[in-house]
Amino acid sequence: MLFILCILGILCGLFLFLKPVCLEKETEEEALVSIIVPARNEEQNIKKLLESLKGQTYRNFEVIVVDDRSTDTTADAAKALGAKVVRIKDKPPDFLGKPYACYTGFLHSKGEFLIFVDADVRFCNANALSKIVGELKAFDGVISVWPFHEIEQFYENFSSIYAIISSMASRSFSLIAKRVTIRGLYGPLFAVRRTHYIEIGTHKAVKSEIVEDFKLGSIFAEKGISIKNFLGGEDISFRMYPQGLKDLWKGWTKNSALGASLVDWSVVIPILLFLLGSLIPSLFLRTPPFNYLYLFYAGLFLNFIKKVGKFWIVVPVFYPIFVVFTLLIIFYSFYQTLVLGYVEWKGAKIPTKS
Repeated sequence: MLFILCILGILCGLFLFLKPVCLEKETEEEALVSIIVPARNEEQNIKKLLESLKGQTYRNFEVIVVDDRSTDTTADAAKALGAKVVRIKDKPPDFLGKPYACYTGFLHSKGEFLIFVDADVRFCNANALSKIVGELKAFDGVISVWPFHEIEQFYENFSSIYAIISSMASRSFSLIAKRVTIRGLYGPLFAVRRTHYIEIGTHKAVKSEIVEDFKLGSIFAEKGISIKNFLGGEDISFRMYPQGLKDLWKGWTKNSALGASLVDWSVVIPILLFLLGSLIPSLFLRTPPFNYLYLFYAGLFLNFIKKVGKFWIVVPVFYPIFVVFTLLIIFYSFYQTLVLGYVEWKGAKIPTKS
Protein backbone atom coordinates (compact mmCIF):
# COMPACT_ATOMS: atom_id res chain seq x y z
CA MET A 1 0.00 0.00 0.00
CA LEU A 2 2.79 2.44 0.91
CA PHE A 3 4.62 1.59 -2.30
CA ILE A 4 1.46 2.34 -4.28
CA LEU A 5 1.09 5.72 -2.53
CA CYS A 6 4.70 6.55 -3.41
CA ILE A 7 4.12 5.77 -7.07
CA LEU A 8 0.82 7.67 -7.03
CA GLY A 9 2.63 10.71 -5.59
CA ILE A 10 5.21 10.60 -8.38
CA LEU A 11 2.49 10.35 -11.03
CA CYS A 12 0.60 13.28 -9.49
CA GLY A 13 3.74 15.42 -9.51
CA LEU A 14 4.50 14.62 -13.13
CA PHE A 15 0.87 15.10 -14.13
CA LEU A 16 0.72 18.60 -12.65
CA PHE A 17 4.14 19.91 -13.67
CA LEU A 18 5.33 18.07 -16.74
CA LYS A 19 5.04 20.87 -19.29
CA PRO A 20 6.30 24.18 -17.88
CA VAL A 21 6.16 27.07 -20.36
CA CYS A 22 8.41 30.14 -20.45
CA LEU A 23 8.11 33.36 -22.43
CA GLU A 24 9.37 33.04 -26.01
CA LYS A 25 7.65 35.20 -28.62
CA GLU A 26 9.20 38.64 -29.12
CA THR A 27 7.64 41.54 -30.98
CA GLU A 28 8.66 44.67 -32.77
CA GLU A 29 8.05 47.94 -30.94
CA GLU A 30 4.54 49.10 -31.81
CA ALA A 31 1.71 49.76 -29.38
CA LEU A 32 2.09 51.76 -26.19
CA VAL A 33 2.36 49.59 -23.08
CA SER A 34 1.35 50.89 -19.65
CA ILE A 35 3.21 49.25 -16.76
CA ILE A 36 1.23 49.83 -13.58
CA VAL A 37 2.98 49.29 -10.23
CA PRO A 38 0.98 49.47 -6.99
CA ALA A 39 3.45 50.35 -4.23
CA ARG A 40 3.40 51.01 -0.52
CA ASN A 41 6.67 51.52 1.34
CA GLU A 42 8.66 49.95 -1.50
CA GLU A 43 11.54 52.44 -1.82
CA GLN A 44 14.21 49.74 -2.24
CA ASN A 45 12.20 47.43 -4.47
CA ILE A 46 10.90 50.20 -6.72
CA LYS A 47 14.44 51.32 -7.52
CA LYS A 48 15.46 47.82 -8.60
CA LEU A 49 12.30 47.33 -10.67
CA LEU A 50 12.65 50.62 -12.52
CA GLU A 51 16.38 50.08 -13.10
CA SER A 52 15.57 46.69 -14.63
CA LEU A 53 13.20 48.37 -17.08
CA LYS A 54 15.76 50.88 -18.33
CA GLY A 55 17.57 48.51 -20.66
CA GLN A 56 14.53 46.93 -22.30
CA THR A 57 14.63 46.59 -26.09
CA TYR A 58 10.91 47.38 -26.25
CA ARG A 59 10.91 51.12 -25.62
CA ASN A 60 7.34 52.23 -26.21
CA PHE A 61 6.10 52.03 -22.65
CA GLU A 62 5.10 54.20 -19.73
CA VAL A 63 5.57 53.34 -16.07
CA ILE A 64 2.91 54.43 -13.60
CA VAL A 65 3.79 53.95 -9.94
CA VAL A 66 0.76 54.30 -7.68
CA ASP A 67 2.00 55.33 -4.25
CA ASP A 68 -0.50 53.97 -1.74
CA ARG A 69 0.16 56.37 1.17
CA SER A 70 3.77 55.28 1.71
CA THR A 71 5.62 56.57 4.74
CA ASP A 72 9.04 56.17 3.11
CA THR A 73 10.55 57.67 -0.06
CA THR A 74 8.83 55.35 -2.55
CA ALA A 75 7.32 58.22 -4.55
CA ASP A 76 10.55 60.25 -4.69
CA ALA A 77 12.58 57.20 -5.74
CA ALA A 78 10.11 56.37 -8.52
CA LYS A 79 9.99 59.95 -9.79
CA ALA A 80 13.78 60.21 -9.81
CA LEU A 81 13.95 57.19 -12.11
CA GLY A 82 11.47 58.62 -14.61
CA ALA A 83 8.22 56.98 -13.58
CA LYS A 84 4.92 58.80 -13.52
CA VAL A 85 3.86 58.86 -9.86
CA VAL A 86 0.24 58.93 -8.77
CA ARG A 87 -0.30 59.47 -5.06
CA ILE A 88 -3.32 58.05 -3.26
CA LYS A 89 -4.45 60.31 -0.43
CA ASP A 90 -7.93 58.99 0.23
CA LYS A 91 -9.43 55.61 -0.62
CA PRO A 92 -13.12 54.80 -1.03
CA PRO A 93 -14.28 52.74 1.98
CA ASP A 94 -15.50 49.85 -0.18
CA PHE A 95 -12.09 49.45 -1.89
CA LEU A 96 -9.12 47.53 -0.52
CA GLY A 97 -5.63 48.94 -1.01
CA LYS A 98 -4.12 46.99 -3.87
CA PRO A 99 -7.24 46.79 -6.08
CA TYR A 100 -7.71 50.54 -5.70
CA ALA A 101 -4.07 51.24 -6.51
CA CYS A 102 -4.31 49.12 -9.66
CA TYR A 103 -7.57 50.77 -10.69
CA THR A 104 -6.11 54.23 -10.07
CA GLY A 105 -3.10 53.35 -12.20
CA PHE A 106 -5.41 52.25 -15.01
CA LEU A 107 -7.26 55.59 -14.90
CA HIS A 108 -3.95 57.40 -15.47
CA SER A 109 -2.75 55.04 -18.22
CA LYS A 110 -2.88 55.42 -21.98
CA GLY A 111 -1.55 52.09 -23.25
CA GLU A 112 -3.28 49.60 -25.51
CA PHE A 113 -1.68 46.88 -23.38
CA LEU A 114 -1.64 46.96 -19.57
CA ILE A 115 0.91 45.18 -17.41
CA PHE A 116 0.20 45.08 -13.67
CA VAL A 117 3.38 44.23 -11.79
CA ASP A 118 4.38 44.06 -8.13
CA ALA A 119 7.23 46.26 -6.93
CA ASP A 120 9.49 43.32 -6.01
CA VAL A 121 9.52 41.95 -9.59
CA ARG A 122 12.58 42.30 -11.84
CA PHE A 123 12.90 42.27 -15.64
CA CYS A 124 16.08 40.21 -15.92
CA ASN A 125 16.71 40.20 -19.67
CA ALA A 126 16.69 43.13 -22.09
CA ASN A 127 14.01 41.40 -24.20
CA ALA A 128 11.74 40.41 -21.29
CA LEU A 129 9.18 43.15 -21.95
CA SER A 130 9.26 42.40 -25.67
CA LYS A 131 8.44 38.77 -24.90
CA ILE A 132 5.53 39.66 -22.64
CA VAL A 133 4.01 41.94 -25.29
CA GLY A 134 4.77 39.38 -28.02
CA GLU A 135 3.02 36.59 -26.14
CA LEU A 136 0.04 38.84 -25.40
CA LYS A 137 -0.28 39.90 -29.04
CA ALA A 138 -0.15 36.27 -30.16
CA PHE A 139 -2.79 35.19 -27.63
CA ASP A 140 -6.35 36.47 -27.55
CA GLY A 141 -6.63 36.66 -23.78
CA VAL A 142 -4.72 37.54 -20.62
CA ILE A 143 -1.29 36.23 -19.66
CA SER A 144 0.45 36.08 -16.31
CA VAL A 145 3.92 35.12 -15.12
CA TRP A 146 5.06 33.26 -11.99
CA PRO A 147 8.49 34.87 -11.44
CA PHE A 148 11.71 32.91 -10.95
CA HIS A 149 12.66 32.96 -7.27
CA GLU A 150 15.95 34.61 -6.40
CA ILE A 151 17.32 33.80 -2.96
CA GLU A 152 20.25 35.04 -0.91
CA GLN A 153 19.94 33.37 2.49
CA PHE A 154 19.47 29.76 3.57
CA TYR A 155 16.03 30.19 5.13
CA GLU A 156 14.63 31.29 1.75
CA ASN A 157 14.97 27.69 0.56
CA PHE A 158 11.86 26.99 2.64
CA SER A 159 9.89 28.69 -0.15
CA SER A 160 11.04 26.06 -2.64
CA ILE A 161 8.21 23.55 -2.30
CA TYR A 162 5.66 26.34 -2.24
CA ALA A 163 7.14 27.74 -5.43
CA ILE A 164 6.58 24.34 -7.04
CA ILE A 165 3.03 23.78 -5.86
CA SER A 166 2.06 27.38 -6.70
CA SER A 167 3.11 26.57 -10.26
CA MET A 168 1.07 23.37 -10.13
CA ALA A 169 -2.07 24.99 -8.69
CA SER A 170 -3.11 26.78 -11.87
CA ARG A 171 -2.95 23.53 -13.92
CA SER A 172 -1.25 25.62 -16.62
CA PHE A 173 1.71 23.24 -16.82
CA SER A 174 -0.19 19.97 -16.43
CA LEU A 175 -0.81 17.26 -19.00
CA ILE A 176 -4.37 18.52 -19.47
CA ALA A 177 -3.59 22.24 -19.63
CA LYS A 178 -4.97 22.55 -23.17
CA ARG A 179 -8.15 20.66 -22.32
CA VAL A 180 -9.31 22.59 -19.26
CA THR A 181 -10.34 26.17 -18.57
CA ILE A 182 -7.48 27.88 -16.76
CA ARG A 183 -8.81 30.02 -13.92
CA GLY A 184 -5.61 30.73 -12.04
CA LEU A 185 -3.85 34.06 -12.53
CA TYR A 186 -0.45 34.89 -11.04
CA GLY A 187 -0.66 38.21 -9.21
CA PRO A 188 3.00 39.36 -9.33
CA LEU A 189 2.72 40.11 -13.07
CA PHE A 190 -0.15 39.89 -15.50
CA ALA A 191 -0.69 41.52 -18.87
CA VAL A 192 -3.99 42.24 -20.59
CA ARG A 193 -5.43 44.21 -23.48
CA ARG A 194 -7.11 47.40 -22.35
CA THR A 195 -10.36 46.30 -23.98
CA HIS A 196 -10.41 42.99 -22.10
CA TYR A 197 -9.62 44.71 -18.82
CA ILE A 198 -12.56 47.08 -19.27
CA GLU A 199 -14.79 44.18 -20.34
CA ILE A 200 -14.33 42.36 -17.01
CA GLY A 201 -15.03 45.53 -15.06
CA THR A 202 -11.43 46.52 -14.19
CA HIS A 203 -10.23 46.11 -10.60
CA LYS A 204 -13.57 47.54 -9.50
CA ALA A 205 -14.88 44.00 -10.01
CA VAL A 206 -12.56 42.76 -7.23
CA LYS A 207 -12.44 45.90 -5.12
CA SER A 208 -13.10 44.08 -1.85
CA GLU A 209 -11.04 40.96 -2.60
CA ILE A 210 -7.87 40.45 -0.54
CA VAL A 211 -6.47 37.88 -3.00
CA GLU A 212 -7.65 39.79 -6.03
CA ASP A 213 -5.55 37.78 -8.49
CA PHE A 214 -7.49 34.58 -7.71
CA LYS A 215 -10.81 36.33 -8.25
CA LEU A 216 -9.66 38.17 -11.37
CA GLY A 217 -8.72 34.86 -12.96
CA SER A 218 -12.21 33.50 -12.27
CA ILE A 219 -13.86 36.59 -13.77
CA PHE A 220 -11.73 36.43 -16.92
CA ALA A 221 -12.68 32.77 -17.33
CA GLU A 222 -16.38 33.47 -16.73
CA LYS A 223 -16.30 36.18 -19.41
CA GLY A 224 -14.78 33.73 -21.88
CA ILE A 225 -11.37 35.48 -21.90
CA SER A 226 -8.69 32.82 -21.96
CA ILE A 227 -5.72 32.76 -19.56
CA LYS A 228 -2.23 31.60 -20.40
CA ASN A 229 0.40 31.34 -17.67
CA PHE A 230 4.18 31.26 -17.89
CA LEU A 231 7.14 30.63 -15.63
CA GLY A 232 9.52 33.57 -15.27
CA GLY A 233 12.60 31.57 -16.26
CA GLU A 234 15.47 33.81 -17.30
CA ASP A 235 13.20 36.79 -17.97
CA ILE A 236 11.17 37.66 -14.86
CA SER A 237 12.22 37.17 -11.23
CA PHE A 238 11.51 38.28 -7.68
CA ARG A 239 12.73 37.72 -4.15
CA MET A 240 10.03 36.87 -1.62
CA TYR A 241 10.11 37.56 2.11
CA PRO A 242 13.68 38.88 2.50
CA GLN A 243 12.88 40.01 6.07
CA GLY A 244 13.37 36.55 7.59
CA LEU A 245 11.87 33.12 8.23
CA LYS A 246 9.06 34.50 10.41
CA ASP A 247 7.81 36.70 7.56
CA LEU A 248 8.15 33.81 5.12
CA TRP A 249 5.99 31.61 7.38
CA LYS A 250 3.36 34.32 7.82
CA GLY A 251 3.38 35.25 4.13
CA TRP A 252 2.83 31.74 2.80
CA THR A 253 0.28 31.01 5.55
CA LYS A 254 -1.63 34.15 4.60
CA ASN A 255 -1.61 33.23 0.90
CA SER A 256 -2.77 29.67 1.63
CA ALA A 257 -5.53 30.68 4.02
CA LEU A 258 -6.93 33.44 1.82
CA GLY A 259 -6.81 31.27 -1.29
CA ALA A 260 -8.23 28.15 0.35
CA SER A 261 -11.85 28.95 -0.49
CA LEU A 262 -11.03 29.59 -4.15
CA VAL A 263 -8.68 26.73 -5.01
CA ASP A 264 -10.01 23.78 -6.98
CA TRP A 265 -9.91 20.65 -4.81
CA SER A 266 -9.29 18.57 -7.92
CA VAL A 267 -5.87 20.25 -7.88
CA VAL A 268 -5.33 20.36 -4.11
CA ILE A 269 -5.79 16.61 -3.67
CA PRO A 270 -3.13 15.60 -6.27
CA ILE A 271 -0.75 18.17 -4.76
CA LEU A 272 -1.25 16.69 -1.29
CA LEU A 273 -0.78 13.17 -2.67
CA PHE A 274 2.47 14.29 -4.29
CA LEU A 275 3.77 15.83 -1.06
CA LEU A 276 2.62 13.06 1.28
CA GLY A 277 3.79 10.36 -1.09
CA SER A 278 7.25 11.91 -1.20
CA LEU A 279 7.62 11.50 2.59
CA ILE A 280 7.06 7.74 2.68
CA PRO A 281 10.51 6.72 1.30
CA SER A 282 12.27 8.76 3.99
CA LEU A 283 10.72 6.46 6.62
CA PHE A 284 12.28 3.36 5.07
CA LEU A 285 15.63 4.52 3.73
CA ARG A 286 17.34 1.17 4.35
CA THR A 287 14.59 -0.87 2.75
CA PRO A 288 14.36 -1.50 -0.99
CA PRO A 289 12.60 -0.29 -3.05
CA PHE A 290 11.95 2.76 -0.85
CA ASN A 291 15.61 3.81 -0.85
CA TYR A 292 15.48 3.95 -4.64
CA LEU A 293 12.19 5.83 -4.53
CA TYR A 294 13.83 8.41 -2.25
CA LEU A 295 16.47 8.99 -4.92
CA PHE A 296 13.78 9.24 -7.59
CA TYR A 297 11.85 11.83 -5.59
CA ALA A 298 15.06 13.76 -4.93
CA GLY A 299 15.73 13.85 -8.67
CA LEU A 300 12.16 14.95 -9.30
CA PHE A 301 12.45 17.81 -6.81
CA LEU A 302 15.79 18.81 -8.33
CA ASN A 303 14.18 18.98 -11.76
CA PHE A 304 11.23 20.99 -10.44
CA ILE A 305 13.14 23.55 -8.35
CA LYS A 306 15.48 24.36 -11.24
CA LYS A 307 12.42 25.56 -13.15
CA VAL A 308 11.03 27.82 -10.41
CA GLY A 309 14.01 29.32 -8.59
CA LYS A 310 17.65 29.48 -7.68
CA PHE A 311 17.24 27.17 -4.71
CA TRP A 312 20.17 25.33 -3.18
CA ILE A 313 21.05 21.67 -3.72
CA VAL A 314 20.22 21.05 -0.06
CA VAL A 315 16.50 21.13 -1.01
CA PRO A 316 16.37 17.96 -3.15
CA VAL A 317 18.94 16.14 -1.00
CA PHE A 318 16.98 16.70 2.22
CA TYR A 319 13.61 17.37 0.61
CA PRO A 320 11.49 15.77 3.42
CA ILE A 321 12.42 18.67 5.74
CA PHE A 322 11.14 21.23 3.27
CA VAL A 323 8.04 19.20 2.43
CA VAL A 324 7.10 18.87 6.12
CA PHE A 325 7.56 22.63 6.55
CA THR A 326 5.22 23.26 3.62
CA LEU A 327 2.61 20.79 4.88
CA LEU A 328 2.67 22.47 8.29
CA ILE A 329 1.90 25.79 6.58
CA ILE A 330 -0.94 24.25 4.56
CA PHE A 331 -2.57 22.56 7.55
CA TYR A 332 -2.10 25.61 9.76
CA SER A 333 -3.69 27.78 7.08
CA PHE A 334 -6.71 25.44 7.04
CA TYR A 335 -6.95 25.90 10.81
CA GLN A 336 -6.83 29.67 10.45
CA THR A 337 -9.43 29.63 7.68
CA LEU A 338 -11.92 27.19 9.18
CA VAL A 339 -11.45 27.76 12.93
CA LEU A 340 -9.97 31.19 13.62
CA GLY A 341 -11.52 32.91 10.62
CA TYR A 342 -8.57 35.24 10.10
CA VAL A 343 -4.85 35.42 9.32
CA GLU A 344 -2.32 37.95 10.59
CA TRP A 345 -0.14 39.94 8.17
CA LYS A 346 1.93 43.05 8.82
CA GLY A 347 0.20 43.67 12.14
CA ALA A 348 -3.35 43.37 10.80
CA LYS A 349 -5.95 40.61 11.18
CA ILE A 350 -7.33 39.73 7.76
CA PRO A 351 -10.67 37.88 7.76
CA THR A 352 -10.82 34.64 5.78
CA LYS A 353 -14.58 34.30 5.99
CA SER A 354 -17.11 36.62 4.40
